[in-house]
Amino acid sequence: MIDITPLAKENLTAFLSGKKIPLKVRVTLPSGCDGDPGQLILVPDQPGPGDISVNFSPLTLCMSRDLYERVGRVQIDYRDEEHDFGFVVDCEQPPFDEEACFGCIGCV
Repeated sequence: MIDITPLAKENLTAFLSGKKIPLKVRVTLPSGCDGDPGQLILVPDQPGPGDISVNFSPLTLCMSRDLYERVGRVQIDYRDEEHDFGFVVDCEQPPFDEEACFGCIGCV
């Protein structure tokens, strides 16, 4: 299951609308060494064949079926605290285990 809190939905919808981007977002892994390999990210994208797609009108969230089967339940939230703000994507299982690390400079 992919879920989003009301606050995250409101902020994500406003962000995308303000940039005139379609209200379709992919939950995915950072590419290469961009970011924490144990954290999922959000990127504007259209659902593709075989994706899991959930409509939270007017926002649609999607992710690859393979990734979804690996991480389990996904929860998208928004934090708005003094030094901790932005979108947070939590999942049931970590996307990678230590043996699956690509050996990037940042994690070696």
